[in-house]
Amino acid sequence: MRIFVGNLSDMATATHLSNLFVKFGVVLSVYIMPDESNGHSLGYGFVEMDEVPGAMAIAQLDSSQFMNRYIEVGEA
Repeated sequence: MRIFVGNLSDMATATHLSNLFVKFGVVLSVYIMPDESNGHSLGYGFVEMDEVPGAMAIAQLDSSQFMNRYIEVGEA
């Protein structure tokens, strides 16, 4: 399952996202979209997980606070 994560802090890294999602199951991959002009985060990314743990992560993490921001989490 591919999971969209939006409203990320500029400081969030793939490791931060992986650590957030791993408590629900195995994280297969994490990608934070970079701004092509400067390499900084565009404020959103994607996490790949199996179907059941991914659905649990979406249910628990959508609208939760992460790194002082309320994140949007949903199926991509």
